[in-house]
Formats: sequence, structure tokens, C-alpha cells
Amino acid sequence: MTVGLRGSIMGWEVKGMKTVKLSITLPKDLVDQMKNLTTNISSFIAAGMREYVSREQSRRAIKESAGAWSDENHPELQTVVDVEKYVREVRSTWRRAEH
Repeated sequence: MTVGLRGSIMGWEVKGMKTVKLSITLPKDLVDQMKNLTTNISSFIAAGMREYVSREQSRRAIKESAGAWSDENHPELQTVVDVEKYVREVRSTWRRAEH
């Protein structure tokens, strides 16, 4: 069973942010759970969707960058010891910059 959240498509301003009203259909048990957690379902869904969109954008960026690294471009980072040395060098510059 699903519960439809219905409305016409229209826009309005909320705290300086343009919003759009839309119709979605969600499982009833999910809507019930959200109602037990918040009185503002729209804000609750928006916060969850922002987090989901951010994770999805990161996942896609990682997927799209697969293969960008090549050993030929980084001969100085071929072993674990090489990488550890590089990381120590980078971190040492961070520490100096903080003081």
C-alpha cells in the first residue's frame, strides 16, 4: 500500500530558497515512520534527499575517475614505502602551516 502526497506544481520562497511543490508516492510504512520523527515532512525529505544526492554525486565522480591514475605518471609512488614517504612529506607541510 502506498500513500500519495499530492499537489500541483508551483513554486514559492522558503527562507530565501526557491522551492517547487510536486507529487510523490511513498510506502505507507515509510510515511508513518517519518511522521513519528518530524512534523515537517517536506524538510525531512529534503534533508534526506540532499544527503542522498551528495553521496550519489560522489559515487559517480569516483566511478568516472576510475583509471585516471597511471603508474607511468607516478614512478615515485610504486611501493608502500614510497607512498608512506609521500604522505609523511605532505603531512609535514600541513603541520608547519598550522603553526
